[in-house]
Amino acid sequence: MMAPWETPVAFAGRLLPICALATAIAASPAMAGSAEAPVRGGVDLSGEWYFDVLSSPNGPGQRTALFKQEGERVIGFIDSNAAFGRFVGHFDGRQLEFTAVLEFGGQPMAAEYRAMVDGDTMTGQIDYGLYGQATFVAHRGRRPDAKSPGEPGAGIVGSATTAGLDAARAGDAFGRLVNGQLVPEMLPVPAGTFLMGDDDPSINPDYNADFRQVHEVRISAFRMSRFPVTNAQFLAFANATGAELPLPPRGWGDYWHRYPNNPAVNVSWQDAAAYARWLADITGEGFRLPTEAEWEYAARAGTRDRRYPWGNRWRVDAANTATWWIGREVTRDEWKAWWDGTGQRLAGSQPMTTRVGRFPPNAWGFHDLIGNVWEWTADWYQADYYAVSPASDPAGPADGEEKVLRGCSWYNQPEVCYLATRDRYAPGLRLYYNGFRVVASPQPPTR
Repeated sequence: MMAPWETPVAFAGRLLPICALATAIAASPAMAGSAEAPVRGGVDLSGEWYFDVLSSPNGPGQRTALFKQEGERVIGFIDSNAAFGRFVGHFDGRQLEFTAVLEFGGQPMAAEYRAMVDGDTMTGQIDYGLYGQATFVAHRGRRPDAKSPGEPGAGIVGSATTAGLDAARAGDAFGRLVNGQLVPEMLPVPAGTFLMGDDDPSINPDYNADFRQVHEVRISAFRMSRFPVTNAQFLAFANATGAELPLPPRGWGDYWHRYPNNPAVNVSWQDAAAYARWLADITGEGFRLPTEAEWEYAARAGTRDRRYPWGNRWRVDAANTATWWIGREVTRDEWKAWWDGTGQRLAGSQPMTTRVGRFPPNAWGFHDLIGNVWEWTADWYQADYYAVSPASDPAGPADGEEKVLRGCSWYNQPEVCYLATRDRYAPGLRLYYNGFRVVASPQPPTR
């Protein structure tokens, strides 16, 4: 949920924090071309590239860049160990030109790139103005790591075998093996009735406009994954189906392999739905994404009138949110100051997610319901849906433009982390604070 104090940037009709723009443009339809912005010459630069600077006033060097192509226009981000910036330029299918405005040593600097593109390779020249010139060669994709994940010394972070949790695991990874594939561990959720929504007067009315209508809902029994789907579990799906892994967040290293038990991120609703269909295929069970009513019912775990899984008073040490990173509760202005400085630097250099299960579970054994990642649900978003939803197993509107997410993330403040909070994004959007979990039930809910 975007709060009034977050720095917004318009993208696809939705306000995103500027930190999320890199992953958002990487997942946009324009990354693969579109009818509105055709790609010239059949070549699309969109995605990540790595540069080797062959000669420059400061000797050899390396760069990485994220391109978004819109017809002949290209925009994106470029960085190295010494400089970071944004660029805009032109590509006609063969020749590329763009100007990057960089911060170098605390000072602004413009770098003009000119290159010839041949498939997945480009060669060219950089003009730094008064600082001289350089030549470079660039390749599509991520720079190969010096060590592959399986080589000695590469190591993993957050092993399930050392987590100290009574949870299913297969070696270093959380989950269980079914037909040779790593799948999530599922916990039972009994049938029952609960009060959905939150009209507590202490909640800022800007945040609960779409969930303040408290209403009773009956839910049939189902099972839900103990944790959000992890990197290792999603990687099993990608390896088995040939699905292309989403790009890991910039600065998070080999996130998919080194952090097997952190939640999968940069996954769209479509990615999550495809994963659930694969689970159904290999297990013969009715796997799918949870409805938002199922999600909230499981999160509340038989309690009433709670704002958080642990009670009504915020706990800094109970969830991976911004206050956990800061170490204390903060005001809106303090949060914004932290994010504009330390927060953005951290998010650009290391994973901000934590190993699933690092924080205490709710009463029914589910972890990471608040914080870590927002979680996709099955429902289309409708602001006034609570006023018209059925009393039993509501499954959301029949159609819409955005899908509902629940749970808040490492990025958020407590004021947007209520159990009842609803957020929404376009189903094709990938962001580095969105993930998902799955449910299994005999049949899908009916509208």
